[in-house]
Amino acid sequence: MRTIPILLSSLLFSLSFFAQAQSIPEIYGDGRIPSLNNQEVTTEGIVTMVLEDRFWIQTPDVTRRAGLLILTEDRPLARRGDRVALRGRIEHFVPENRPMDLGVTRMIQPTIEVISSGEALPAPIQVGSGSISPPGQLAPEAFDRPLAPGENAIDFWTALIGMRIALPATAVVGPTSRFQDTWVIAAETHRNLGQYGQVTATLDDFNPERILIQANPLIGSNFPEPFRVGDRLAPVTGILDYRFGNFRIIAEHALQSTSAPQPNISSRLFGEPDHLLIASYNVENLNPWVEDFGRVRSPRDVDDAIGSGRMTTLAEHIATLMNAPDIIGLQEIQDGDGAEDSGVVSAERTLRALSLEIVEAGGPEYAWIDIPPERNADGGQPGGNIRNVFLYNPDRTELLTDSVQRIDGPAFVNSRKSVAAQFRFNGHRVVVINNHFASKGGSDPLFGQRQPPVEGDAEQRRAQARAVLEFAASLAPELRESLVVLGDFNDHWFSEPLRILTTHQTVPLYNPIESLPSEERFTYVFQGNAQAIDHILISQGLKDAAQLQLLAINSLNARQAADHDPLVISLSLPAPKK
Repeated sequence: MRTIPILLSSLLFSLSFFAQAQSIPEIYGDGRIPSLNNQEVTTEGIVTMVLEDRFWIQTPDVTRRAGLLILTEDRPLARRGDRVALRGRIEHFVPENRPMDLGVTRMIQPTIEVISSGEALPAPIQVGSGSISPPGQLAPEAFDRPLAPGENAIDFWTALIGMRIALPATAVVGPTSRFQDTWVIAAETHRNLGQYGQVTATLDDFNPERILIQANPLIGSNFPEPFRVGDRLAPVTGILDYRFGNFRIIAEHALQSTSAPQPNISSRLFGEPDHLLIASYNVENLNPWVEDFGRVRSPRDVDDAIGSGRMTTLAEHIATLMNAPDIIGLQEIQDGDGAEDSGVVSAERTLRALSLEIVEAGGPEYAWIDIPPERNADGGQPGGNIRNVFLYNPDRTELLTDSVQRIDGPAFVNSRKSVAAQFRFNGHRVVVINNHFASKGGSDPLFGQRQPPVEGDAEQRRAQARAVLEFAASLAPELRESLVVLGDFNDHWFSEPLRILTTHQTVPLYNPIESLPSEERFTYVFQGNAQAIDHILISQGLKDAAQLQLLAINSLNARQAADHDPLVISLSLPAPKK
C-alpha cells in the first residue's frame, strides 16, 4: 500500500465516502445519458489506464457499464492498479464542433483519495472469437429507452465504454493512419469479407462490428511497421473509448501483427488495335512543388510529391500496372505551386512533371486537356485549385479539339467542374466526361446520435448527377450511345446520385461495377469500410463491349501513392469493315 499524508480534509472525505458512494453502474443507469448527469458524485474503482490528463477506473466483476473516464487538468497522481475514491461532477460530454457525436460520460477534476495500491486489474471483457460479439446492424437512436446491446452495435459498444476489452483475434480492415490508428474486426471471418481481407460496405450494411485500435501515446514503438488490410494482429487488450465519432480501443501494450502476403495487382486489360483502354484515377492533390510553410493555410498542406517518390510511383502505376491507358481521367490535379495560396492556377508545371515521369517509367508521351479553374472557386485544398484533367495518347486516339468544355452551373458552385471531351478511335467517336462530385465533408459519424447518418452535400451530388445527364441528353443521339462518364463521384454504387445516373430515361448509363461480386466493389477504404466511390459508367450501347477492372494498389496500404484506387475499362471498338 502506498502511504498518503492524512490531512483533515482527506480524513473527512474518507469518513463520508462509504455513506455517499455510488457505484459506476449506478452513475450510468441503463440509458445513453447517465442517471446522475451534472451531479456531484462519490464513487470508487481500480485505475486501469493513465494518460497525460486523464485516467480510467473500473469496478471489478461487472460485465457492463463498469468503466469511467476521469478528466484531470494535469498528469494524474493515481497509478495503474490503485484503488481510488473520487468525488467530482459527472458530465455527458459532446464536443461543440461535433454535435452529432455520441456523448461520453466522464467525471471532471475530482478529489482523489488512493485507498490501496497494487490491486489486480479487472479482467478484460472478451469480444469476438466465441465470446460476446457486436451485432451486425445499427438501429435508430432513441435516447428515451434503455440500451439494447444485443440488437444495436452502438449500444453494444456504449455498454462497454471505459472498460478493459480484449480482442483474442483481429483482422486488419483499415490500414494504419498517420495518427497510428488501425481499423480491425474482432473475428477471423465476416459476411462481407473480400479476397484481400477487406470488408465492403453494402446498401444495408456498413459493418458496424469494426473497431479502431489506437496506439497508446505513452508507449514507444507501438507499430513496428504500419499495418495493411489483411494483416492479423496479435491479441489486443486496452480501454474502450469514444472520440471523433468512433469507438476505439486504446491499447495497453505495443501491437504486433502477422503480415499478410502482398497481392501482386496489375491490369489484365490492354489497349489493343480493336480495344480502347480508358482509366479514372484520383491522384490526391498532386503537384510538383514543395510549398513554403508561410504561404499555406495549414502545415499539413505542405508536401513533396517528387522528393517523396509519390510522383514517380503514380507514373509507374499509369505506365505499367494500368498498362498505359489511351485516355485517363485524372482528379485532384493541383496548380503548379500546390497549396501555396498565390495567383497561380495553371497546372502546366504539374502535368509536365507527371508526363515526364510516365515516359521515364516506359509509358507514352501523353498530351493533356486542362481548363484552369477560377482561383479558389472549386473547393479542395485552399490554394491548390484542384481540377479534373485528361491525359490521352495522341498515337492511339484523336482529340476533337472543339469538343472540350466544362459542365458548369449552380450544381458546381464551390466544387470541381466536370469536363467533357470527344475522342476518335478506329473511326468511332467516344464522349468522355470526367467528374469529381462534391465531397462528404460534414457528414454525421456512422457511430453517432442521428441514425441513419446524414451525409454532407448529398443534395449537391444529386444536382451534379442531374447536370451531367442534362449535358449528355443534349448530345446527338449517336453520341449518347458512345458515352463514358467517369471519375470520383464521392458516393457508393447504390447511392442516390448513382441511381440518378443509371436510371435516366434519355441517357440510362450502365455501371459495370455492379457485375462484380458485392464484396469486391471498392476503390477506397474509409474507417475500415471498403467502398466504391470511383466509377466508370458507360452507355447501354457499350455494355456488351466493355470489361472493367478495379486495381487495389493504394487503398489496402498504409503507404499510398494516393488514397483512391484507379479503375480501367476496355471497350471493344473494331474499325468498321469497308
